Amino acid sequence: MHSPVPTADGLARDFEPYVSAEKAAEYLDIAPKTLLEKARKGEIPAYPWGDGLRKVWRFKISQLDEWMKSKLHSDRRPPLSERKGYQ
Repeated sequence: MHSPVPTADGLARDFEPYVSAEKAAEYLDIAPKTLLEKARKGEIPAYPWGDGLRKVWRFKISQLDEWMKSKLHSDRRPPLSERKGYQ
């Protein structure tokens, strides 16, 4: 997963690579287009690269995982199976 990378002080630190939108979307099991829309709106942790209008977006899986966990406990409409009157 993460490999230690030596720093200027000689100590090894964990290194997490950035991943493409395609890999990040696959991890979240959503369409890359949806992921990019959320990134552009600032709704999901993402890093734009480039100065032009069309940016390349990169993501860190650990941040996406934390983001997803935070959404699991957010206010939302309960699933059909948890709604009153559902058989």
